[in-house]
Formats: sequence, structure tokens, C-alpha cells
Amino acid sequence: MKKGELIAKMLVIVTNAHAGQFDKGGNPYILHPLKVMHYLKTDDEELMCIGLGHDLMEDCTGKKIYIGGVERTVSYSMLREEGVTERVIEGIRCLTKLPGETYEEYQERVFSSVDAMRAKSADLRHNSDIRRLKGVSDKDVARIAKYMKFYSEIDARLRNLHNIGS
Repeated sequence: MKKGELIAKMLVIVTNAHAGQFDKGGNPYILHPLKVMHYLKTDDEELMCIGLGHDLMEDCTGKKIYIGGVERTVSYSMLREEGVTERVIEGIRCLTKLPGETYEEYQERVFSSVDAMRAKSADLRHNSDIRRLKGVSDKDVARIAKYMKFYSEIDARLRNLHNIGS
């Protein structure tokens, strides 16, 4: 695939999949994955695609979307058929919280992948920005504290990996 093709493909998929969805502040949801991608500050297109698609399966599995005028159903197999790389699919898989899964089980899966940790760190950073909310409740503060704890754990693991590789 030529430079830029994978990210263009992923942008189409994610934009169509999140169409009609809004965040807690009432903004179009697509702005969140775009911000997560931006926070990654990388030229690595596959990592950018993981950032873009980090909520895709959790929020959109089974949703009917149109890609190039063809109706598709959001799934991992659809991503493969659209030419999304296994690295991107695996990163998204590691970032998808499964029904019935504990938060600790989810965290361990995120910790299993450097790509997932980097994308989740960017996701937590954006999700912790209180400016995105219309008002801040005690529940919001508790959620943000939980996010910041996870962010700190990821940060420590990534720093440790960096130090090992130095």
C-alpha cells in the first residue's frame, strides 16, 4: 500500500462508523478518534490508524456502513477485507473492552501491546480533558481519576520499555 492509503482508508471507515454518534459534551464523536490520533504525534501510519480505530469495535461492531457505495458491516473481517493491516487490527483488538470483561482484564490486554498502550495513553489523555464536558459532576471526577491512574501505569510501562531499549 502506498504512503497515505491506509490512513485514508481508515478515516473513511471510522468516519462512517461513528456517524450520528456524539460524545458526553454533545460534539460529533469522530472528533475524539481524530484527537487521539493527533496526540500520538507520530508519522507511523499504522499507529495513527490504531488511534483512529481505537473505539471502532467497542462502539460500532455490527453497524452497517457504506464504503465506496457498498454496504459493509463493521467487524474485524471487514477491516481485513478493506486492506487494514494485521498490526492495526491487533492494536484495535487490544483496545476493545469485551462484554463481561473486568477492567483489570481489559488493562492487562492493553499492557500486552506497545501500540495499544500508546494509543490508550492518548485516549485517556483526551478523555480526561474536562473541557469536553458540559458540566463536571462527582462521577466525572471519579472517572477521570480512574483514567489518570491507568494513564500513569501505561506511562511507567512505556518508560521502562524505553529504558530497557536504550
